Amino acid sequence: MNIYVLNTLDIGIDTINILEKHLRIRGVIGLSEKERTGCISGYRYMNPYCEQKAIPFIEVESYSLSNPRDRERLIPLTIDILIVAGWQRLIPGWLINRCTYAAIGSHGSAVGITGGRGRSPQNWALILGKKEFHISIFRINEGIDSGEIIDTRSYILSEMDDIKTSYYKASWLTAHMIIETINNGTITSGGFKEQDGEAKYFPQRLPEDGEIDWSRTADQIYDYVRALTHPYPGAFSIVGEHKVTIWKARPFEVQAWSKTWNQGEIVKVFANHDFLVKTGDAFLLVEDYAVSCDDGVFCIEEGVVLPSCNYRKQMKTIVDRHYQKYSTLTLSDEILSVCQRNV
Repeated sequence: MNIYVLNTLDIGIDTINILEKHLRIRGVIGLSEKERTGCISGYRYMNPYCEQKAIPFIEVESYSLSNPRDRERLIPLTIDILIVAGWQRLIPGWLINRCTYAAIGSHGSAVGITGGRGRSPQNWALILGKKEFHISIFRINEGIDSGEIIDTRSYILSEMDDIKTSYYKASWLTAHMIIETINNGTITSGGFKEQDGEAKYFPQRLPEDGEIDWSRTADQIYDYVRALTHPYPGAFSIVGEHKVTIWKARPFEVQAWSKTWNQGEIVKVFANHDFLVKTGDAFLLVEDYAVSCDDGVFCIEEGVVLPSCNYRKQMKTIVDRHYQKYSTLTLSDEILSVCQRNV
C-alpha cells in the first residue's frame, strides 16, 4: 500500500506522528521553505522532520499545486492513498485522480461537516462559545469539503480549551479514524457515505479581523482570545501607532466598586505585569501579551484605554468579503445572525 501524506503545517505533525506508528508512510509532500509566505499561519518546512523519521520528502513550490514543476514531481508517484493532514488549499483534480483508492481529508465544525464547510471552523467554534466539535474524514473531491464521509467522531470543547488544544483533539481523532478505516478495509472497499442536508459555510478570517470589542462580555472576549491565540496572529487592540496582542487571558470577577471605568480601560497593572481590562460586564485578566513599541513610548499602565472595534461591523465586513468572493456559498445562520444580514 503506497500511502503519502500532504502537509505543510505544524498542526499536521501530530497526525503524522500517530499515523507513522501504525502505517507505512511512503513519503511526505510539503511546501518548499523558500516558497513559504508570511500569511501561512503555523507553516512547517517538512524536510527536517522527514529526515529525522527517515521518510522521503517530496518538495513542492506552490500551495495551490498549480506550478507545472510540482505536477512533474508528483505525477511519477504511485499513490494508493493520499492523506491531507495540514494543507489549507483545495487539492487539484489531477492529483486526486492519481490516487488508486482515495485522497482523504478531514474537516468538521460545531454543526458537522455539511453545515460547517469552509474556513477556520475550529476558530469559529471557540469564538461562538460552542461546547462540542464534530470532525469527519472524507473522500476529497474538487469541491469544498463536499466529499463522501468515511467516518465521524466528536469531542468536547471545555472552558479550558483554546485553538491549540482543539487542534490536538482533532489531530488525535483524525489519525485514529484514518488508521482504523484503512485497516478494516472501509477505504479500499469504497465504504463511503454521501453527505446530506443543506451545505453551509464558515467564512475565511484574516489577521486584521482579530481586533477586540471591549464592550462585549468578559466571557465573550475570553472566547475570542483563546480562538485566535498561537499559532494564529492573536486578538488585539490598537493604541495610537501601537498594537497590543493578547495571547492569554481569563474572565476576572471582583466585588463591585464605587468607581466606574471606561470599557477597554486598564484598571490595574500587577507586579508581574499582568493587567486587568474593563469589559462590558466585568474584567479580563491579561496574562500573556505583546506590545509593539519600537519607539519605546507606549507601555501598559493604569488609565490607558484600549480602543474597541465594533464586533457587529467586524462580522459584517467578514461576511461581505465572503460573498464578494463566493457569492453562491451560503454562510452559516449563526454567522449571519451576528451582523443581521439577510441573504
